[in-house]
Amino acid sequence: MIEPDATSAALSSWTTRDIHRTDVTDAWQAVLTDNYGPWQVHRTVAPQFTANVKNRNFCGVRVVECVCDPCTGRRLPQLIAKDDQAYIGVQITKAGSEKFQIGSDVVEVGPGDLLIWTSDQPMEFTVIEKLHKVSLVLPWNAVQDRLPRGARFNGTMIDSRRGIGAVLFGHVATLAEQMDVLGDTDQAAVRRATLELLSAAMNHRVDAPPQGLAKRYLKQLQDYVLLNLQDEKMTPTSIAAANRMSPRYVHMLFAQTGASVSSWIKAQRLARCGEDLRSRAYRDTGVAEIAYAWGFSDPTHFSRAFKQQFGMNPREYRERARSDTMK
Repeated sequence: MIEPDATSAALSSWTTRDIHRTDVTDAWQAVLTDNYGPWQVHRTVAPQFTANVKNRNFCGVRVVECVCDPCTGRRLPQLIAKDDQAYIGVQITKAGSEKFQIGSDVVEVGPGDLLIWTSDQPMEFTVIEKLHKVSLVLPWNAVQDRLPRGARFNGTMIDSRRGIGAVLFGHVATLAEQMDVLGDTDQAAVRRATLELLSAAMNHRVDAPPQGLAKRYLKQLQDYVLLNLQDEKMTPTSIAAANRMSPRYVHMLFAQTGASVSSWIKAQRLARCGEDLRSRAYRDTGVAEIAYAWGFSDPTHFSRAFKQQFGMNPREYRERARSDTMK
């Protein structure tokens, strides 16, 4: 078990230096389990094996810095079943090399590499040469809520040399160095930034939900919008919350229509206003009143949007409809 460091209540550390040689393998397995979830060290470590681990926890995120000699470990289905909850690991390698088998995929990482893995699939690792790595371990559901609904993610390498992968790599490295000086308010902000960076990087690598499933979810959202068109406070965020989806996924689904969420909603509202302006049942109802009824709160904005869609302002449209009826 990792013992707290006397200099910081947020820091725990462990080293093989004080462990009897006959107990190192079992102790190493216990430390891996404490920091990364249940792991089995199925091969006895070498007599000269050394390792040092530092652990910092903040706002449900564990920052683990590990330096170790060559060794192996694995997570079998029976170990995965012991987890109280699934979690995700983000690992940057600062020195040395390590090989992972994640499901049927084999990945080898070296200095400068960024690896993301999840705890819900069998894994095996082999440290090839003395390794120095930093990992973030956090609840999978905190990240999953930010990914497209129905998307699948398998452990994978992320390009850390450019783009969002490079930003995430630098974020993890800096976080490990600066944790000791972050106050409570700072830690909450850093957690939010971590989740946003991680989900942005993963959004490029998730497997999209099956096409049929995506179409079904889109129809679900469109049906919801049509039932609530008169709610002027409806937004992409409120739509997402009502349908238990992330806002990102809602935007992704509507992108299939060739329009943004807000544009699609506006088009549907304008279409309903056009129907009412043509209807005899609403011939004595004012234009502004019709606009308000379908969620438009600004008459000027409504008139401008209506003309853009129909090529004439609402009053002209109504008069044209009346003229056509009398012909």
